[in-house]
Parts: sequence; C-alpha cells; structure tokens
Amino acid sequence: MPAKRRGSLSGLALATLLASSVAYRVSGQETGAPDNTMSQMKMPTSKDASKVGALPPGYAEVSIAADVQQRIGVTLGTVRRTPLTMTIRTVGIVRPDETKLAHIHLKTEGWVEKLFITFTGQKVKAGEPMLSIYSPAFYAAQREFLVALQYSRSAPSSGQQNVVDTARQRLALWDVPKNTIQALEKTGKPSKSLIMRSPISGTILEKKTFEGQYVAPQGELYVVGDLSTVWVQGKVFAYELPHIALGMPATVTFPSLATRNFIGKIVFIDPVVDEMTRSVQVRVEVPNPNGLIKPGMFAHVLISHAMGSGLTVPTSAVIRTGERNIAFRAVSADRFVPVQVEISPLRFDDRFQILGGLKAGDEVVTSANFLIDSESRLRAGGGGMVGMPGMGVDEKGAGEKPQKQKDTKSAPEEDADHSKMRH
Repeated sequence: MPAKRRGSLSGLALATLLASSVAYRVSGQETGAPDNTMSQMKMPTSKDASKVGALPPGYAEVSIAADVQQRIGVTLGTVRRTPLTMTIRTVGIVRPDETKLAHIHLKTEGWVEKLFITFTGQKVKAGEPMLSIYSPAFYAAQREFLVALQYSRSAPSSGQQNVVDTARQRLALWDVPKNTIQALEKTGKPSKSLIMRSPISGTILEKKTFEGQYVAPQGELYVVGDLSTVWVQGKVFAYELPHIALGMPATVTFPSLATRNFIGKIVFIDPVVDEMTRSVQVRVEVPNPNGLIKPGMFAHVLISHAMGSGLTVPTSAVIRTGERNIAFRAVSADRFVPVQVEISPLRFDDRFQILGGLKAGDEVVTSANFLIDSESRLRAGGGGMVGMPGMGVDEKGAGEKPQKQKDTKSAPEEDADHSKMRH
C-alpha cells in the first residue's frame, strides 16, 4: 500500500481514537470516579427474586439506597387491620318537603279584591286570611242558602231540610269556614266577598296573584310550605346501593353554614337507575326547626355503613394499572419487591381493603411508588434509568463503565489494527 495512503488511514484512526478519548473523559469514566448515576438502584438476580416469591409479569425487584429514598420522597405505610366503614359521599340540593306543601286554588271564580299576603317568603299561620275574592257565584250560593233556610223555618219538612243541608254543604265545599256559615244563618245578610285562608302554617314559597286579577279554579294563587323539615336530594352510584337503606342516618353539611352539621335520615331511594349516569336518587329528610336551611341550598351528604374489620393499606400504596393492582413491599431497608394484590372494589375513606397478596405487618411504599414502578418495569425489560443519580444495575456493576461507552473506545482500536493488517 502506498505510504501516503497508509499515513492517511493512520491519521484517521488516530483522530477517531482521540475523539473517543475526549468523549470518554467528558463522561467521567476514564478518571475512575465512582459512577453516580445508577450505583444505588439495582435489579436482583433470579436467585434473589425466588426468595421473596414469584414477581408479577413485567416487573423486577428494585434496590434504593437510603439517601436516594430521601431525595425522591419514598415513604412507607403498614398493612394493618382496621374497622371497615363504608363512607358514601354525594352532593345534593335542598327541596321543600312535598308532603308539607299546600297549593292554594279558588274553588269558584271571581276577582281579587284585596291581598293580605303580599310577598314571597312571608310567614303565614293556619287559618290566617290570604286574600278576599268578589265572586258572583259565591254571592248567589249564599242567597240560595238563605232562601232555603227561610222556607224551612216557615214550613218545616224533611224535603225542605234536605234543600237547606245541600245549600250549606255547597258553601262548605267552597272552603267557607263553619263559623262564617253560622254567622250568615244568624244575620241573614250575604257577603259579597269570599275570604281565602291558609290551610297550614308555613312560608309563602310562591305568590302568583295580584289585586284586581280575575281568577278561576284552574289558576294557582299561592304555594305554602312548612319548612320545619326539608329534603336533601342527591344521587349515589348503583354499586353503592347495597350499602344504604331506608332509615339510615346521614350527616349533611352546607357550605353556607360551614360550622353546623345536621343529622338526617334516608326516607326514599329511587327504584329506577338512571341509564346515563348509572346513579340512583336518594332523599334525606333533615330537621330544620330554626329555618336555617333554605330550599335551593347546595349540600354535602355523608352516609356511613359499618362493615366489620379487615386488612387495609393507604390508597396511595396501590398502583392500579388496569390489568392488575401492584404494591411495592419493603423486604429490607433498601429492597422493594413488586407484589400483585387483590383489593376490594369498595373504598374505605383513604384506605383499600386487601383481600390477597399482603399480610398484616407488611410495609409498603406509599409515595414515589410510580417512580419505583417505572424503574421496576424497565429493569424487567433489561433497561433502566441509566443516568439518574443514585441508581445502578447491581452491586457488581455499580461503578463500572457503561457497556456502550466501552464499545465506543474499542472501535478506533479495531480500525487501527485493520490499518496495520492492510499494511
């Protein structure tokens, strides 16, 4: 081979070797400095794994040094037996108790002469006048009663008495008070105004009339509600239905009454499930003696159901992948083994019930477990987070040069040898 060509090849090999050496120095490996990237997180051998039982598919045991655990925020929780209290939380809206509502309608027709109850929200007592109506039909009915009464007195007979009783009954059906009919019977003077009175004590929830208005039986004049008890209507999911029943207590709170808790009870569970939301309406009856709870208020409802006791862990300890539930059990101060666990579909406050995979007293990772989960999966696939401070493949290789960088250094040497062979 010509000397000029040999010199060119030798120069190229030397340049490549120098470039590789510079890259190697930059990586910090040539100086023999400890590898601070993967030195303290390692994957155990299959022999180590066999000591703690079979690992979930696609997972590997991970070791993390104490200082690294502190940096990434690893904390542990204990598997322990606790009371199982099923807590169902929902939200709702305050509604009037529909069994304590009165819808005021006139049973004849006429014109409103005067309103005694003039605005929505006004308090009213049972028997209190609400409005007066001028009704020609009412006036005519009084006249008929007086005529029948006069004939009955002048010519008493059973037939005539029946006419009187029929006329009196007609007035009573128009909600004319008994004492008003007795006064009419004594005075013999009909009134041109019919007084409408409230049938219950409560609050005016709706006012739909005004003075001078023509009214008829089909028109609603007022809605009166007794708000001494109210309903809170919320929804629970269908899977929660087995844990609620009529008569169960419920704690109700209101953002606008933050310092007060109200205890109600479940009085109705809708028999039909909403097809769109898979939820069921639940009604809670709440005492309201002081009138603090107003219809339309937003409410938080908490229903508790005691279910004995069982093994539980914090919910943060379980990673739910969709295929399986994984927890990382601490087998020593720096070793964490992935464990497939079986949990109850129910949630007990901030804890899951453990049905299998862990036992009482086991310690599991409750924070930074997603980071450990990622490393465990990578290790199982032969990879790992090379380059992250404090992590390593295993004890033997903790301070060794990465294999890829070794190959980079050996490549120029091969080129140099080949150039010699060509020579």
